[in-house]
Amino acid sequence: MNPKPLLVFLPGTLCTGAIFSAYSNHSQYDSLIIEFSHEASLDEMANTVLSQVGDRAFIPVGFSMGGMVAFELIRQRPAQINGLILLNSNCLADSPERSNGRQHQLQLARDKGLQSLFQDIMLPVYFANPECEHAKLVVEMASALGIATFEAQLNVLAQRPDSLSVLSHFQKPSLVIGSEHDLPCPPEHQQVMASALPQGELHILNHCGHFALLEQADAIKNLINNWMARHYG
Repeated sequence: MNPKPLLVFLPGTLCTGAIFSAYSNHSQYDSLIIEFSHEASLDEMANTVLSQVGDRAFIPVGFSMGGMVAFELIRQRPAQINGLILLNSNCLADSPERSNGRQHQLQLARDKGLQSLFQDIMLPVYFANPECEHAKLVVEMASALGIATFEAQLNVLAQRPDSLSVLSHFQKPSLVIGSEHDLPCPPEHQQVMASALPQGELHILNHCGHFALLEQADAIKNLINNWMARHYG
């Protein structure tokens, strides 16, 4: 009997494993949720993943920054990656404008605290409705990880390489999910990735923003489960 596929969940910036609580218990696949904290580069994040996965083949499920970690894993261990699921991510290198904006956010966090930054600035960027029930979790996760982790992860985002060529050579099944109202990783970014992937499948969800995995959890679970059944059932 073949072992069940292993999905390895990779969180986004200032997200803990709580972001994946709705996805990690399923009879169709095994799951492992990674937590990032002190890592200051994609290479260090990839090492954190591989130290927990060992030699087992797996499918990264990368949300936002987690997708960038997935690209690094494909660079380092292409034969070990059995597929790819991207949730509201971005394969392009950072722009000077985005990097400068993040430094401004970091200074605001130092001056006023992460909770203030997220409530005043980030939630309207992250959610189609910043007053939604899920916003509280995002603030709680950011507060739990703290400013030192925020600074380290902003550096990771600023230093990331362009990964479009990595995707174009990845020959395994790939699921790309984005959101109609995602400002940090808009639908056109999802289209670029899905088009580059030889076996890319694209879905853009309506009525949600960057945190679609919270706002549209049932829809995303159905997409993942159906995709898994077709390719790994």
